[in-house]
Amino acid sequence: MDIKTYISSGVVEAYALGNLSPEEASILECVIKNNKEVQQAVFEMQQTFEKLATAGAMKPPSHLKEEILKKIEFGNEQPGGKIVSIATEKTPIRSNYSIPVWMKAASVAVLFGLGYMGYALNSKNGEMELIAQNNMELSSKVSSLQEMNSILKNSKKIELKGVAKHPDMLAEVYWGESEKVYLDIRNMPNAPTGKQYQLWAIVDGKPVDLGLYDHGKDSTVQPMKTVAKPQAFAITLEKEGGNSTPTMDEMIVMGTI
Repeated sequence: MDIKTYISSGVVEAYALGNLSPEEASILECVIKNNKEVQQAVFEMQQTFEKLATAGAMKPPSHLKEEILKKIEFGNEQPGGKIVSIATEKTPIRSNYSIPVWMKAASVAVLFGLGYMGYALNSKNGEMELIAQNNMELSSKVSSLQEMNSILKNSKKIELKGVAKHPDMLAEVYWGESEKVYLDIRNMPNAPTGKQYQLWAIVDGKPVDLGLYDHGKDSTVQPMKTVAKPQAFAITLEKEGGNSTPTMDEMIVMGTI
């Protein structure tokens, strides 16, 4: 698998989320040291997840901290208290024991945190629903990437080379025992306006529709329809929305298993 396929396989996203096994992470880290393209992909993915997390965060109102601090006697010792050097004297047990400054500081931090939590929980329902929706969407994307990464690792790669009229065109199909199919357009221009690339499997000598490739998606590797016992794969250029049968004189690439 080349570098672009490796990057788009989902391993970068899994690494950024800490979901790779130690062995897989070690392999990726080795690749990062020796390949700037992979290194940049990991860096950009980490930034993306950081931005998503920041976008979902809520800032507490500026007056909240001040109101909490007003309710706490911070740094004022009780009358008669004695400051003792920890390094030179033992502090006697006193009946009018005063809370140490560091403990009061910790209390402020805790109370401020609790105050923020209370503010967050009482925020507008719309904001909370939006955050929950964003988290669900992110979780769904991560799950899909992890599933795709697992499938690609256990699939066979079939290279689809350009036919006589399109010798430089290239695509790749991943297919395995799960019968799931993934298509990666390697070296093919965007389909003309009003046209789409359609993937076909040859099963028992007959073409079976596996769906349309969407150039508008972010990922070059896209899931297609499932198929059992294919003998070959091919891509044709069809009208937008696809055809029930392939247009043979518009075949672009083909490859056998």
